[in-house]
Amino acid sequence: MLDKLVLALKKFLYYNFDLFSYRGKKAIEEVSETTAQREKTFENSKYTIGIVKENWHLHSSYIKACHELRISYYVIDFFSKDWLNELKSKKIDLLVVRPSVQYTPWKDMFDNRLSLLKSNYSIPIFPNKEALWIWENKLRTLEFLKVNDLPHPASYIFYDYDDLRKFSESCSYPVVYKASSGSGASGVKILNKRRELLSVSKKVFNKGIRSYRKHKLDKEHGYVILQEYLSNVKEWRLIRIGDYYFGFEKLKEGEFHSGSKNFGYGMPPKKCLSLVRDITEKHNFKFVSMDLFITQDDAYLINEIQPYFGQKDDRELLQIDEESGRLKFNEQTNSWDFERGKFCKNNLCNLRLLEITNILNN
Repeated sequence: MLDKLVLALKKFLYYNFDLFSYRGKKAIEEVSETTAQREKTFENSKYTIGIVKENWHLHSSYIKACHELRISYYVIDFFSKDWLNELKSKKIDLLVVRPSVQYTPWKDMFDNRLSLLKSNYSIPIFPNKEALWIWENKLRTLEFLKVNDLPHPASYIFYDYDDLRKFSESCSYPVVYKASSGSGASGVKILNKRRELLSVSKKVFNKGIRSYRKHKLDKEHGYVILQEYLSNVKEWRLIRIGDYYFGFEKLKEGEFHSGSKNFGYGMPPKKCLSLVRDITEKHNFKFVSMDLFITQDDAYLINEIQPYFGQKDDRELLQIDEESGRLKFNEQTNSWDFERGKFCKNNLCNLRLLEITNILNN
């Protein structure tokens, strides 16, 4: 009950007061001691990593990981007018990137510049450009799932209000409206009646609509994403970092699994692990998480794909029989091996860097 009141108050404040810049300053202040050092050279470091600056300094986890692993690094500022000259002038072996997704123009800038770098320069980018391109963009993710014929909940994208209005006359309710960006169910609405669907859609096609966490000018308009409502499903988040896998169940609270902060642990379903392994191998998504619905009739459906996600206090993301660890697929035995230990430090960035350097070594 208290969590619901806090969320309601947060939504009221974010919608009615311009707190976007304040939130950014607070986030930067919390890690300013870490991010103050833009470069460091370690003796015997085989590689120098280019860490791309995240505008609210979420790249701090990579800096911490570099210090702990004694890997040389330099922070590249994509927000600088001289970003390209800065990149060219430094001896950097690879780029690690966590795009700024809080504001759509920022994410667009990252997408554009990473695409140009991939096309015109040989520097490796991690996670890969394709995974970063669909991150925090449900529109792109849905199109990716459709084009690649991957299992997902029935979903529809409308660019024409009259087309949507006709659909609303015969579709099943409730139906789920999903904003393209927004984490933790912040841009998701369950619409129980036709008039609710038309009300939201008119708003999107006219003034535009924004989720409470977004910048006041950052509205979505011109298209509507709808998804079938699936009741009584389970949702698992499976994470792949290099050759290692983690997973936990996202337990439902109220209407949503996302953002509930309630988790279930144990061995992830083998079908989920196999599906994630197959897709990530095919598309070279070696640093992503996937949210999977398991329906009552045992269908496995992809809800989201994302290279980064919230992870409070370096929480261990896999626990089997109350022991934390990680999984690795054993090709000789065609089974999953469980290695006990703690591997999720610094938002998984230590493990990310170790697996990235393994890829480069091989």
